[in-house]
Amino acid sequence: MALRNENPEELAAARALVKLHLGSQREWRFKAQAIRDKRLAGMMARRKASGRALEVLALRLGLMAALFAPPAFVLATDQDNLLKLLVVGVICVVAALMGGHFLTVRARVPVMPVIRGPWLNELREDIINATLVAVLQNKGMHMDPETAAAGRRGWESIQAAEEATSRLYC
Repeated sequence: MALRNENPEELAAARALVKLHLGSQREWRFKAQAIRDKRLAGMMARRKASGRALEVLALRLGLMAALFAPPAFVLATDQDNLLKLLVVGVICVVAALMGGHFLTVRARVPVMPVIRGPWLNELREDIINATLVAVLQNKGMHMDPETAAAGRRGWESIQAAEEATSRLYC
């Protein structure tokens, strides 16, 4: 944190470099969605060709109808009994969770991790920190060995992640 406070110009340069090479967070999210869609495209094409997509759609519509029917029946027959409606509502929520899990398993949809904003912020700040250390070292600034080693580890980690990602998706 002290390096950031003591070197605002270099920090601005590091942020600019990261934005230039990696884009904004929004662009990262779009890229992640495009990669996910690309990975799932073959599976979805096979399901459409085999009719599995229609089967899963029919199961989803059936589940929705089954979840709407009990509360609607309770409201139509006994509007004054709120306890009955509450119990039916709880049962429907549990049925929705179980039915959704069943449909996910039946459809064999791979569960992709959610990319959360705070995680992306933390990763981006780590990249900016490693870039800041590299910028300061390129300018010939002396820094303690621990900071230099942390910057080097961060840079090596970024390079390893980039290499692994390019092997997976390219």
